[in-house]
Amino acid sequence: MRLAILLVAACGHRPTPGDPGRDGDVSILADGAVDVPIGDASLGDTPMLADASTADASSKLDLHINCRNDCVLIANPASIAVPAGTEFTVNWINTGDTECDVAKVDQFNQVPIIIGLEPGTSYYDSIREWCGAFTGTFSFRITICTIHSYIPVNCGV
Repeated sequence: MRLAILLVAACGHRPTPGDPGRDGDVSILADGAVDVPIGDASLGDTPMLADASTADASSKLDLHINCRNDCVLIANPASIAVPAGTEFTVNWINTGDTECDVAKVDQFNQVPIIIGLEPGTSYYDSIREWCGAFTGTFSFRITICTIHSYIPVNCGV
């Protein structure tokens, strides 16, 4: 029991979407481009812009998740909002120093996407196209040392 208490205390706090340690939002433009505003340059963040590479205008989003060994997540982008009908795929990039798990969660279920994404690696999920015909919200849940952090997704802004 003491080991579990010490482990939780060592993990720190879970950042929220409004936490200044997290970066700005991403929007997928009408032409299918992914537009991420420039983050805080002092944190080493860089803007991303990816053009749609397929005829169906689905976009590939490079989602940088800094999974840190103090159990804190810094995500770039910190949230995602797309116009109704827009589809996108995600290239998960772990820029941190510890492994983490990724799942999609909504009010009805939790679906694992990646278990054990190692530091310095990426996984491009070309199978799942997010949003599309779905309008509503869900979150990507990133788990680091049993602490959950969330990246909110709004399909239909």
